[in-house]
Amino acid sequence: MTNKIGLFTALISFLIGTILLIIFYLTNSYSMTLFGMIFIAIAGIINLGVLVKVLINLINEKENRKKHILTSGIMILNIPIAVFYFFIVMFLMSTMRISLINETGAKLTDLKIIGGETKIINELGVGERQTEWIPIKSENPIILEYRIDGETKHETIYSYPVTGERINHRIGNNSNRIENTY
Repeated sequence: MTNKIGLFTALISFLIGTILLIIFYLTNSYSMTLFGMIFIAIAGIINLGVLVKVLINLINEKENRKKHILTSGIMILNIPIAVFYFFIVMFLMSTMRISLINETGAKLTDLKIIGGETKIINELGVGERQTEWIPIKSENPIILEYRIDGETKHETIYSYPVTGERINHRIGNNSNRIENTY
């Protein structure tokens, strides 16, 4: 019975953790991050308790040793998965996702996003969209530099970058250039 509880606990913890990660990815909600940390603490305590019980049974029940070892192994697999999910969340929280939309009416070339980690886009056709993930390392503004009809132009994408944010930047459209995409 303990093995079934251990497998069930490991599976439910994995599924709920994965669902929370997907919801965080889609919403960028900081409250989801808090909820995820609370879930990890509670799931960690429950899983640890069940794992201890399985390990006690491993010592006491020699006839079911293989089942107990298998259950313990499956339960322990959640640890590296949780660490991997943690690194994904940290990456998402330190990155700004910027979708550039060309509304200039002309093809753009030599686009550079400057301010975080510099990103280069060779060209962006009329009406085209391209999304870049920009690691934010400082509070410098995010600037777009591009060439249009042989002339170099600059636009401020974001004056004070906020990590974890997703925005649309409409190039060449002076009104309402920035839209949050939550």
